[in-house]
Amino acid sequence: MKDLLHKLLGFLRVELQDLEGDVTDLLEICQRKKDNREITNYVYLGNKGLLLREIAGIKSLVQGLDELDAGKFSSRQEMFREIDRRILEKTREGDYPEAVYSLVKRRLDKIVKYLGD
Repeated sequence: MKDLLHKLLGFLRVELQDLEGDVTDLLEICQRKKDNREITNYVYLGNKGLLLREIAGIKSLVQGLDELDAGKFSSRQEMFREIDRRILEKTREGDYPEAVYSLVKRRLDKIVKYLGD
């Protein structure tokens, strides 16, 4: 179980770093749209604030992955459920946008499917 958790967390870290890069790219696109006057400063600032909160949420989740103890899980499903529960809990506790949980959950589901139930 410990090896599986280590592998899962390694994959999840890589996925979350990639996701953070995607959100950062969106922030740059918003900046270009503002510079080209395709969106107003008001819209840009709203988008920027939201995207920065999403990035902060993703970073927080990456940092929280090290707190898991593989020894307490009796099955893969139990481990996967606990990781999902923690992601949801940290998203709510940090008052991060709901999209953070949805985006991270999709990445987690992809990894779980890859590793097999």
